[in-house]
Amino acid sequence: NDCVLGILELLKKHNRVLYIDIDIHHGDGVEEAFYSSNRVMTCSFHKYGRFFPGTGALEDTGIGAGKGYSVNVPFHEGIT
Repeated sequence: NDCVLGILELLKKHNRVLYIDIDIHHGDGVEEAFYSSNRVMTCSFHKYGRFFPGTGALEDTGIGAGKGYSVNVPFHEGIT
């Protein structure tokens, strides 16, 4: 994932990185890569429900040291 590689480069010079994904699809690859990290906060605005990839629930907030560092803003069908 190009974004993951870019974030890893940024972490060489910076203590923390904020990744914002505004897209119809959930940013699951980047979220998964840093789900247990407190150095990268991921924030994804995406369509949610019966839609690919089906991930990114509001309750998905990270694990371990990364708890609270994943933010999901899922939109259901009809939100414009």
